Amino acid sequence: MHQSLPTEMVEAILLEALDPSNPNTTWVDFVDLRRTLCLVCKIWKTLVEGHSTLWSTITIQRFSTPALLRRCMDIYKGTDAVLTIDARARKDTVKDKKLQKVENVHMDRFLAMIGAEVMPSAWKVARVTVKSGGETEIEQVTNLLAQHSWPSLQALALQPSSNMGAAPRVFDLPQTHQITTLHLDTASPRHIPLSVFPSLHDLALRNSDCGHWNGFETILHLLTHIRRLTLDKIKIAGWHSDRVVQMPDTLDTLRFSYESVEGAAVLARLEIGGLETLEIRAYGGRDLRDAVASNPSIFARSRKITVAQRHDSELETREATLAVLHAMHDVVRLDMACFGPPGVAALKEFVSKGGQLEDLEEVKCGGVFNEADMQYIAGGKFGQKFVIMQHGGVVRRGHAK
Repeated sequence: MHQSLPTEMVEAILLEALDPSNPNTTWVDFVDLRRTLCLVCKIWKTLVEGHSTLWSTITIQRFSTPALLRRCMDIYKGTDAVLTIDARARKDTVKDKKLQKVENVHMDRFLAMIGAEVMPSAWKVARVTVKSGGETEIEQVTNLLAQHSWPSLQALALQPSSNMGAAPRVFDLPQTHQITTLHLDTASPRHIPLSVFPSLHDLALRNSDCGHWNGFETILHLLTHIRRLTLDKIKIAGWHSDRVVQMPDTLDTLRFSYESVEGAAVLARLEIGGLETLEIRAYGGRDLRDAVASNPSIFARSRKITVAQRHDSELETREATLAVLHAMHDVVRLDMACFGPPGVAALKEFVSKGGQLEDLEEVKCGGVFNEADMQYIAGGKFGQKFVIMQHGGVVRRGHAK
């Protein structure tokens, strides 16, 4: 079938299939997929190997071979690299001591391969994600990173599969002064002196224990250059305090995800001057509505707003959508996920009562829509451009009539 298609069309399909930013393909092991596509025919092999950007996303696993890794490095031609070091063991080895010894041997070879093949490479910009089964593997990999000078390292993400109290040796890395992005999962930022990251612009804390409310405020005060901050289901003791925390003046993007009363209370006590992008992910329409009520100034001062929630009752979804719409002032881009027909009903009610949304540059709607709802979005009195998504895919895109 591929022989009947123009080369340009095959190339476009392959680029879409191998796009690491595509949310529908993030689960794919891109090294194996690229190798498989190269075996289809000579045309596909030439197309896949001819695009260095397709090889800038490299995953190194426990059983990756040096030969395969070198092949990636050879095709890689100096573009920005997204490197994933997957140190996780097989699930069936956890309770078997004999297999665990074999895994330890593989881990030693794995670390040696990284030190020999990856570290000396002339990366232009390196963004490294370390996935592991626990604190031991994280410590082994970060110790290895600390032993080498890696001038191109600018972003580091630690994603352990189990709880990790602190990120071992992160503050000992010789590259801390140049790292601009740091993402920590299940790690306590209290044990990491963020002051050693003077160039840090992007910080993500997920499932993290930030200690007491006063300690959380101290953490924020250290982020003198921060522009993007992600707080995803963090834990803070003393969250019921009335103390307000002033966010850094440099902050222009806030991503906040929560699923508890604690999360709503934290959001209510954040004081922010003005945001370019605000992303709120609540786990229910009522939580989202309460978020708007607790801190409406954040919504009012933001320019691009993304809100998401689980599928609730039609009433809760409509009320949450109305709360967001009434809180907005100078928003130019609105991204409403999981809002469907109840969200459209809220838009109609908002417009019918004199609400003004014509200045929106783009509105993006997600959910399950009927044809009438899609026609309303396409020809409604809001948004110069629209994107309608269903089941994760774009079903209609265009300019409002």
